[in-house]
Amino acid sequence: EDRKNMVSKRAVILNVLMQHLMQLAALLIHTQVTGGRGATAKAAGGSPAAVYLTAAARIAVAVLVFDAYRYAWHRLAHINRFIYRHLHSWHHRIVVPYAFGAIYGHPIEVLIADTAGASLAVLVTGLSPSSPRATAVFLTLCTVKAIDNHCGVCLLPRRLQSVWNGAAYHGVHHMPRGVRYNFSDLFFVTWDHVFGTHMPYAVEERPGGDGLVLKPLPPPKLQN
Repeated sequence: EDRKNMVSKRAVILNVLMQHLMQLAALLIHTQVTGGRGATAKAAGGSPAAVYLTAAARIAVAVLVFDAYRYAWHRLAHINRFIYRHLHSWHHRIVVPYAFGAIYGHPIEVLIADTAGASLAVLVTGLSPSSPRATAVFLTLCTVKAIDNHCGVCLLPRRLQSVWNGAAYHGVHHMPRGVRYNFSDLFFVTWDHVFGTHMPYAVEERPGGDGLVLKPLPPPKLQN
């Protein structure tokens, strides 16, 4: 990390703390605009089970909407040289990702990618103000998944890694050879498979047995 990364951990921590303050301010503004507290199960006229099922369905749809938004923005941020140079390149100063640097980046990009994207997903699915607790669960899932993708530890079985994002898959994107591939940013890697931006990889034992190392492989269209 210290040898390859182009930004100090102190700078990353200060940036991330600022991002949290920005997100908190955005959440307070969003709460005021959408009316604050949501309806309880009794006020909504449904049983607790029905309310929970509805909330779960809305969270699932919000995850899909936000994941698609993040893929589209992330791919654009790499294709457009102006956006990459002035905004997204901040995040790629971290060549070897680590957990607390998950949301490190340019403040304007954070507003576009995180704040605007999550707000769109919440509004489209009707999570807030009708389901403030479900909204909190959704936002927590997104934060935890961002940390998971940058923590450097593969926590899922390999049979799920063909669908579900993780540290190995996103780690390839942070490598020089994979920077124009694997744009899926949070939950699902399906977007890359559908739109032809997937780069396969192998996970091998590091020489000497000291942990594992990622080895990007040529994309399918470049093989043979």
